[in-house]
Amino acid sequence: MNKKELLNLLNKARIFHNQLCDEKEAIKICNKILKEYPEDRDSMLIKAGSLSEINKEKESFQLITKIIEKWPNHWEAYYLMGLLLFNTNEKMAIENFNKSIKLKRAFDNSIAVAQLLYFLEDNHYKKHLKHAKSIDINRFHDYMKNFWEWEIC
Repeated sequence: MNKKELLNLLNKARIFHNQLCDEKEAIKICNKILKEYPEDRDSMLIKAGSLSEINKEKESFQLITKIIEKWPNHWEAYYLMGLLLFNTNEKMAIENFNKSIKLKRAFDNSIAVAQLLYFLEDNHYKKHLKHAKSIDINRFHDYMKNFWEWEIC
């Protein structure tokens, strides 16, 4: 597999994970990449995110931990860890989101920590919403309209 084929497979895996929500297909593609490139960070990140979506939290946790150990200064693994811990250990989730934000403030980590802080009735969520809005105003409005949860059910 050459670099162009690798990039095409990564893009396919992202589409299956982010748009089609076909996590098993995303994992299948990532496994194909990892067979040839066992240290490919992008495929590891996509696979970790997909594993957590199909209730394979333990495997996701192990893979995210491996990514953090190998690339401790990359923001996305901490973001994924925050998502994984979102409903089970809010304190650790916030710590991971904050580490992610410290490394690189992105829309995803900003909006995720804002949502968690909102649920915890911590007014600091407003600061993170403001950052998310400044990063991508169109995505912010779409997120707030379609995904933001104003009440805990």
